[in-house]
Amino acid sequence: MEWTHLLRKAVAADGSQAAVARKLGYSSATISMVLAGTYKSSTEPIKTKVLEIYGGKQMQETVPDGYKRNGVGHLVPIEAIKDEDLARDDFVAEAVAKAKQVSKVVTEFKEQLSGDMEAFLDLAAEKYGVKLGGLRGNVTLTSFDGRYRILRAVSDQLDFDESLQAAKALIDECLREWTSGSDAKVRVLIDDAFQVDKQGRINAKRILGLRKLNIKDAKWERAMSAIGDSLTVTGSRTYFRIYERDAGGAYQQLPLDFSAV
Repeated sequence: MEWTHLLRKAVAADGSQAAVARKLGYSSATISMVLAGTYKSSTEPIKTKVLEIYGGKQMQETVPDGYKRNGVGHLVPIEAIKDEDLARDDFVAEAVAKAKQVSKVVTEFKEQLSGDMEAFLDLAAEKYGVKLGGLRGNVTLTSFDGRYRILRAVSDQLDFDESLQAAKALIDECLREWTSGSDAKVRVLIDDAFQVDKQGRINAKRILGLRKLNIKDAKWERAMSAIGDSLTVTGSRTYFRIYERDAGGAYQQLPLDFSAV
């Protein structure tokens, strides 16, 4: 749950921002600014305190027998809740509990698969004196009969530093200079490349795609150079894909979504 949503629920449950502020050790003005999104300083200490005081388990444990907490944090007597709402609540809670169990199994399987594969590769490397998987750690293992295949792929997580803003400024200058004869399709590609997602992140693939455009212009080339300079590798993520060969000889991926765990 988003911590600010938890904070709003706490205000609703405790009756006022002042009451919550006292528990958190902050002024009510600070809590008001945080909820309004106008707090100028870092909210990390407040977030930590909110999760400490109002974190999931504690909020749930304060619900007395015979009551349920509604979406805004109010306690509602069970007898005042419609039967269909109670039935829906039971169904959702049961389904989520099962989903959490499945998620845990998938997470544990990925961890075990990762460790077992690493151990196997280390053993093979020790036996033959070579490192399997290449520089990036990508490797494919196939069963003796060719029926099954496990692929491990390591993908870099890319981000851009402040040099990207310089690149964008140069590109904007190019667009202004090309006003009369610029290709509308190029403009669309550029606008699309610099769009941000809901988390405020830029799509690295679209940005890097601009460097493939065959544009002969000194300022544009400087912009592309700035894009290259701004690119940084902030981490990596390991993916596993498991395949089984069908009757036609094509490998079909088993539907296990490891990407999010």
